[in-house]
Amino acid sequence: MTTSLLPELALQSQTAVVDWVSRGVGAAIRALFKHSERLEARVRVEPVAKLLQGCMDSFELLGQRLQMYNGLRLSVLELFANSVAIDFSQIWQGRVRLQQPVQATMRVVLTESDLAESFNTPFVLDRLAQVKPGGQPLSFQQVQVRIIPDQRLQLRADVQQGIENALKIGFSSRIEVLDRRRIRFEDPVFEGDPDGLGLSRALVDHLNALLDLDRFALQGTELRVDRLRLQQQQMIFYGSATIERFPTRQPQWASA
Repeated sequence: MTTSLLPELALQSQTAVVDWVSRGVGAAIRALFKHSERLEARVRVEPVAKLLQGCMDSFELLGQRLQMYNGLRLSVLELFANSVAIDFSQIWQGRVRLQQPVQATMRVVLTESDLAESFNTPFVLDRLAQVKPGGQPLSFQQVQVRIIPDQRLQLRADVQQGIENALKIGFSSRIEVLDRRRIRFEDPVFEGDPDGLGLSRALVDHLNALLDLDRFALQGTELRVDRLRLQQQQMIFYGSATIERFPTRQPQWASA
């Protein structure tokens, strides 16, 4: 089959063939997001005939202003992988099936705005409300997130505790990564209403238990962080992604 297709392939622009595969893979990845201002996939392969076996020398993804279906937002997503193998026949049907797991490096950028909007989605607010000191139900509103000097992140929120008790809570803290996957708020400094101090402490403990990348990754993927930086109103993650199979929209944590 491969031999019979080679003459036909030779008659086509090799650049056009690679571009077609890049667009097909890009379209499948774009479908994982509710919105993307820019999402571009780049396939590199030499000779082009290797694509008939689904072999790529490298694959690069660049995404900007992405919104996931759960509402979480990313300003930048960059992914790079060598030696990617896919089922070439599936591209014709608008699907991507990996022939083997992919190891990729990644860079993810979240702005203050991304963080604030993500914290105010029902996906996150419902999980924040699981903090129940004293057994009283909570409702979080107007969550504000800022990146402040000394590599610290500040979080403030209005909280309705029970029926009548409204509080303003907040804290600032350093951000650390444990075991390459757990995001933790360390050395917190609390602020807000004195009556809300206990709730602020409980919120930090809850977030430290909550923010595990294995819970947020799309099914079929494993994310790990090697370095995290806070700078110029941005949170930047440098790390890796292991992709066992092409992801679905469903997060690992969908049932949590």
